Amino acid sequence: MSDLEKVRKMYDNGFRCIRYDDTSDGDMCIYFKNFDNEESQAIRVRSFEEKMQIKNFINQSSMK
Repeated sequence: MSDLEKVRKMYDNGFRCIRYDDTSDGDMCIYFKNFDNEESQAIRVRSFEEKMQIKNFINQSSMK
């Protein structure tokens, strides 16, 4: 399963991105929280292409 698919599944399960740390030449850490049950999770993404896809997904999802 790709990192983008993991993020989509997390959003389907009620998690939302609360922050991400991205370095220009390294990994991106994304922090999620489910505000219904107060659970938190984090994932690390290495692929530049997936980082861009995930950022776009998060930005589009937060505008709803």
